[in-house]
Amino acid sequence: MKIAMIGWEYPPFKAGGLATHCYGLTRSLADKNVKVDFYMPKTKHSTSSDKPNLIIKEVGETEIFPYDRPDSKEIAGMFYDAVYRYNDLVVARVKENVKLKGKYDAVHCHDWLTMKAGIALKESMSIPLILTVHSTEYDRSGWLYPNKWFIDIEREGMENADRIIAVSHFTKRVITEKYGINPNKISVIHNAVYPISEGRKQEIVLFLGRLTIQKGAEFFLRAAGKVLDYEPDARFVVAGSGDMLPRLINQSLDMGISDKVIFTGRLTEDEVNHIYGISSVYVMPSVSEPFGITALEAISAGTPTIASKTAGFSEAFSNCLQIDFWDTDEMANKIISLLRYDPLRRTLAREGKREIELFTWDRVADKTIDVYSGVL
Repeated sequence: MKIAMIGWEYPPFKAGGLATHCYGLTRSLADKNVKVDFYMPKTKHSTSSDKPNLIIKEVGETEIFPYDRPDSKEIAGMFYDAVYRYNDLVVARVKENVKLKGKYDAVHCHDWLTMKAGIALKESMSIPLILTVHSTEYDRSGWLYPNKWFIDIEREGMENADRIIAVSHFTKRVITEKYGINPNKISVIHNAVYPISEGRKQEIVLFLGRLTIQKGAEFFLRAAGKVLDYEPDARFVVAGSGDMLPRLINQSLDMGISDKVIFTGRLTEDEVNHIYGISSVYVMPSVSEPFGITALEAISAGTPTIASKTAGFSEAFSNCLQIDFWDTDEMANKIISLLRYDPLRRTLAREGKREIELFTWDRVADKTIDVYSGVL
């Protein structure tokens, strides 16, 4: 089986969970004798593969960042052209590769940036199109003023796909209810994780993610203010970058907790693993989260996790605490409980590590191969 897979990020370039997913999936598929050519934009980070069945093909240059919004940057006028240009470059590169090395059995795309290319290749090469939906415009906008241009591209891709993979039942419901897609052509495959080593725990409460409206960092800070009334020695780390960073810094100043909050900016992979390992509590207060691989990563590092009920992770994982993202009183209560009560923290850490063993990329690859076989 030979697959042309189209993405937009791959380690060492990581803008979000999509890079982690594509890395784990492609490597496990390659180990199972599926030949994968992974197409992605060329970045300043050199990307390569040590797997014989996996080839990384960097395509041209792209002037857009995957999570940019056309109404928030100077590139507004160029944004749409840049998206179409990337898709055209991918189509040309795939066709060139087919002439040299033969036809693919299917094309597998990830999210909105790749959909135009996937549709064009399906039509011109008469091969099935599989689409993995990691998030939708409704998620990225926090359900506030979603951009119709993104929605139209997403709907077109979903309608043309022979099979859709959703990363959660939560996302499947969004696809069926907001985009009108037949649920019978949607398969749910939850994400997985490569375990992270546990470090020496400190009284750190961690938020890690893009600082956008989707991820709910402002609710994390509101809860932090309430926790500090009872646990003044706690420290809160906000790890990541995004357009909300200045607003969040001002929020911590206005709340009078800026001396208790550390804003790290973007971290390297080693730094991310380190902060997971030494934190005592991880909080994922997302407004809308199709899955949430960061929660799996934190738990694998022995860090008890509090997750939003509006996250696909929460439907798939038992040994965590759940909250409504807007209920900062309950978020604070659960953070205080995990900081104060060692038996609760130890139990969640121990049972979480046991449960995490079920979330392997081999399992994801096996289920993905089942999807391939179904359309072939």
